[in-house]
Amino acid sequence: MKRIRRRVRLLITGGLAALLALVALTVSASVASARPSLYAVSKETACLANQNVNPFLRAYHADVMRLILSPQDAPVAAGVGCVEAAQAAGFKVYISLQFNNHWTPSQVKAYFARVLPAYAPYVWAVGVGNEQDLAMNGTYGQGTVTLSRNGRSAGQNYRAVWNAVEPVLVKLVPHAIRVYGEFSPWGFGATEAGFAHGRPPGVQAIAAHCYHTKFEGLLQVPQDAAWAASKHLPLWCSEMGPAFPSRTKPRWAVPDSWASWKALVAKVVARSPDLKMWGYYYDAAM
Repeated sequence: MKRIRRRVRLLITGGLAALLALVALTVSASVASARPSLYAVSKETACLANQNVNPFLRAYHADVMRLILSPQDAPVAAGVGCVEAAQAAGFKVYISLQFNNHWTPSQVKAYFARVLPAYAPYVWAVGVGNEQDLAMNGTYGQGTVTLSRNGRSAGQNYRAVWNAVEPVLVKLVPHAIRVYGEFSPWGFGATEAGFAHGRPPGVQAIAAHCYHTKFEGLLQVPQDAAWAASKHLPLWCSEMGPAFPSRTKPRWAVPDSWASWKALVAKVVARSPDLKMWGYYYDAAM
């Protein structure tokens, strides 16, 4: 009788262990499936200099390479060799074409038509602009003024630019995903403003910059992803990265270690089932 009871206890214990293992496996699988399907990595300075960044992309397990092209870089086809090499190696190439905020929508349209052909054979996705809601200290990139002007918000003016540029994307890169937004980490409201009077034509993805800031950004991702999903669009965190070292940390950044940043990203991703891209924007100061 004792032997029978012992055998029953073993069967129950073994069954419970198997059940717990199955639960753990199911939870692990659900967490893994919650991860965004795309991982974008950028090593921008090296790529613009036409260095081969493929080893860096592989080291960080990327399947997407993102490259920002300023109005100074794109006209001289900067980085096109790097882009070609990445595409040939099987990486999806995602470029974001920045424009000068002084330009009118028709000028931005002409600019896209002029510079895009050099990159067209290699691109998988094209973003319109890069943090156009911000201003620079000099003339590089978007220039010294924000996109808010003439009594109109950045979101309204960006929508006008999008309306002008989108037909160029359809014509020159019909195979490429058309990406809307790319505003600063605290600028997602500009994306929402662009949809206030109807869906912009041809939008296929919404991009956000998901740094951990004292304002919005990384912690806002679940809400932003849900908003994008309500428009039947994926949200891409096209630009994000770990904490800055204390010696270079800008005032808007939240101090994090690599470990704490990764842990926070994991929590945000788990709460963002509609987030379809995450990534790592490499900068020597980060």
